[in-house]
Amino acid sequence: MKQMSPSDLYLHATINRYRLAPAPCPLVPRLRGLLEPCLGRDLESVTLSGSRARGTALRDSDVDLFLSLAPSVSLKSIHAELVQRCRDYLPQPRNVSVRITFEGSIIDLVPGRRRPDSTAHTLWQLRYDTWLQTDIAEQTRYIRSSGLSDEILALKIWRRRHALRFPSFLLELAAIRALAPGHDISKNFLSLLEFLAADFPSVRLLDPANSNNVVSDSLTLDEKLRIATAAAMSLRSPSWSGIF
Repeated sequence: MKQMSPSDLYLHATINRYRLAPAPCPLVPRLRGLLEPCLGRDLESVTLSGSRARGTALRDSDVDLFLSLAPSVSLKSIHAELVQRCRDYLPQPRNVSVRITFEGSIIDLVPGRRRPDSTAHTLWQLRYDTWLQTDIAEQTRYIRSSGLSDEILALKIWRRRHALRFPSFLLELAAIRALAPGHDISKNFLSLLEFLAADFPSVRLLDPANSNNVVSDSLTLDEKLRIATAAAMSLRSPSWSGIF
């Protein structure tokens, strides 16, 4: 077995301190019980999604639940229906979800209308008053199969340290674009910072489930440049403790 360097040991210890241990989420069946009276037979399934499903969640990551709805549902009104149904749980409409506080946990409910004879879904974007099509299961498979979960977790810890707006799915896609699995994590993470500092502001990162969705457009140029500047500053840090 190859002996790890002090840098690798430091990074793995940091990641393990924040990593969410894999375990079933007991909120899924309870949330389904809350939502079924509102959505009835239109609600086909409630599944864990987001970083917890993709194996890239920190201990305090929000819970994302994907609500698969029947093809006949009107998506444009579903956010308002969820807000009304969840009015006792401090609902906050977001771009493609409704955020609630349930049993002490922050939960993003993401409704999607299933396309007939397909695993793809249509999601409504409140921010842009339009829809997008994607496959949540394919997004999850793509991230989980990357072999880069530790690097992604390290980048999420770094994002928190530097108080950056960097949506998790975009962050994950950036790590996959920049890196190849199987290398020492300290070398990989420095390569990732170099990518963020030099290439990230101009690169186009696409949804692996639908290349028409340009995920990198979820940040403005100014937000991308803030990430690039923070990465450049981290590369100049004399120690790992200065980066994290």
